This record gives sequence, structure tokens and C-alpha cells, in this order.
Amino acid sequence: MAEGPDEIRWRVAREQNPTPEEVEELKRRAQSGDEVEATRAQIELTRTEMTETVDALQEKLDPETLKEQARTRAKEAARDTGSQFVEALRQNPVPVAIIGGLLGLAILGRILSGGEERRGSKTVTFDLRRGRVWAE
Repeated sequence: MAEGPDEIRWRVAREQNPTPEEVEELKRRAQSGDEVEATRAQIELTRTEMTETVDALQEKLDPETLKEQARTRAKEAARDTGSQFVEALRQNPVPVAIIGGLLGLAILGRILSGGEERRGSKTVTFDLRRGRVWAE
């Protein structure tokens, strides 16, 4: 015997997620010859699908889920950028060595000059043959 509207509402309110067997039963009823029963079953199927869709949307839009996704994407982007940078360094060792050497000399010159701001106040000499550095 077909369920009345109150019985359907009560069952839907009681069971937000019907079992697969219940869904199959609803599909069977939706294809039955009784128009009223078929319509009620189709409405209940639609309601079940909408409930599942709303639950999935709520889960996707949960603030904690969104924060975790943002953290994961940021970590992946940083990891990718770091990997690309290291790969660029590996593919171009000569420019890296030249730039590193120039920076090292500039830092060493700054240290030996006592960190003075005025340029030309001291002369730093690098004697590469003897391996000496001195300031005048």
C-alpha cells in the first residue's frame, strides 16, 4: 500500500540518507503504473539527491576545509618554486658562480672597510697570488 504524504515526510525527516536498497525501492516505485505513488517516489528521490548535493556543498565550503586546501596549495606552490629555482641553478652554474663570487667580494670589502658609509675612504686590496687581503 502506498504511503501518505505525512508518512513520507516523517521518513525523510527521520532518514536523511536512505540506504541503497531504499533508493532502489524508490526508483522501482517511481516507475510503477500508479501515478500518485510514482510521483511521490520521484519527489522523495529528488529530495534525497538534493540532500546529498547540499551535504557535499557544505563539506566543500567548510571554513576548515577551505583553509586546509589553501595551505596545501601554498605549500605545493612554494615547493614548485623552490624546485624550479634549484633546477635553474643547476642548469646555469657559471653565472651562479660569478654572481656568488662578486657578492662575496662585496661583502668582504664591506667587512674590511669597517662598514663605513663613505665610499673611497679606504682601499681594499686583494692579492690573489699570495692569498692576502688588506685595507689602506
